[in-house]
Amino acid sequence: MKKIYNLPLPLLILATISLSACQTTSSSRVSDSNNKISTQERIDSAIEKVAITASKNGYRPAGLIALEKQYKRNSSDPVAALNYARSLRQSGYINRASIILEPFAKDKDAIAGAKTEMSMIALGLGNYDLAEKYAKEAVIQDPTDHFAFQNLGIALDAKEMHPEAERAFRKALENWEGDPTTIMNNLALNLATQGFIDEAIEILEKAKALSPDRIEIERNLRIIRTLNER
Repeated sequence: MKKIYNLPLPLLILATISLSACQTTSSSRVSDSNNKISTQERIDSAIEKVAITASKNGYRPAGLIALEKQYKRNSSDPVAALNYARSLRQSGYINRASIILEPFAKDKDAIAGAKTEMSMIALGLGNYDLAEKYAKEAVIQDPTDHFAFQNLGIALDAKEMHPEAERAFRKALENWEGDPTTIMNNLALNLATQGFIDEAIEILEKAKALSPDRIEIERNLRIIRTLNER
């Protein structure tokens, strides 16, 4: 049974990291000396973590110019559009990525990965309703798509639908491939936001054991423990 603590909601406790091409905000907006930051900062950071994890799992951007040429040779090819849009997003051209991919992602029979990538693009644009829509369509298309569940969780968290986001994060973790510490971190933060401090600490401790060098996990664990003591 989860032990619920009466803490201010939402709990704004994500480690500040250098933001990159996956979203539109590049500066850290620390609100006070207690390491509390805005909800948007938390979501922006979570978006970057998804992009980093995707890159580690083989989604590294190829040469943008080469992919652009490939796309222009056959702009009706959904695979070429997906590869080009992904590289555009990871290079910081999120609006262009949206223009390229959305016509293909709208197709109910879109190729694998198109709707998931479109949900990532929507997160980068701060359009959480659209991100939720495409992430839901992606998991219907592939119920084991852990990136789509991750994106769905981020979108729902941004909309303060925390229990629903928790379910999405748990599905992502259930199907995760590779290093699970990113999704474990996001799930723990979601639980802490809901006041489930004991479980959040337990998950972060496991994540720390798996990746002892990840500074943001140690930092989040320290902050949640401090809040628990208070």
